[in-house]
Amino acid sequence: MLNPLRRKIQRVSANGAYDIRACHHVLKNKGITPNMPPPSNAGYWEEGSPENKAVKALKWDKQA
Repeated sequence: MLNPLRRKIQRVSANGAYDIRACHHVLKNKGITPNMPPPSNAGYWEEGSPENKAVKALKWDKQA
């Protein structure tokens, strides 16, 4: 969906269904910042991944 666009995209917003490694990989390679909340059943990614902050906030919110 991003390939046919001619202008530079800086940020993409989507729902949690697109919060998967493949989508993040494509966006990172194109220099695009993802803005997607993790799904309710999200797990932690590899150490140091910025996605872990969102997952931690989601889990903390469920406990509160």
